[in-house]
Amino acid sequence: MFHCTILFALKPGIALDRVREAREALQELIERMPGVAYLSVLHNLAPDRQGFNLALYSAFESRTASEIFFRHPDYQHAWNELLAPLVDRHVVAQGDDQAP
Repeated sequence: MFHCTILFALKPGIALDRVREAREALQELIERMPGVAYLSVLHNLAPDRQGFNLALYSAFESRTASEIFFRHPDYQHAWNELLAPLVDRHVVAQGDDQAP
């Protein structure tokens, strides 16, 4: 299993309905995309979130499946049109349980 976590710091003053629209668009991708084992988008409630208030947790059958997912036009649309305009900054963590 290959995992990817992305933390997003949203711009101040973003309307909740815009965040909800982006979340729903990302969540819907699990139903249409091959190789996605798990995908969840949630609000980060951790006390020490350092401004990262939205998180995408995902698991893929392989690293290749992850690469296909993030290059896919449906993901690119959700990112470029819905989420990126709301995001001030983001950080990505990826890996698997295989030893280096």
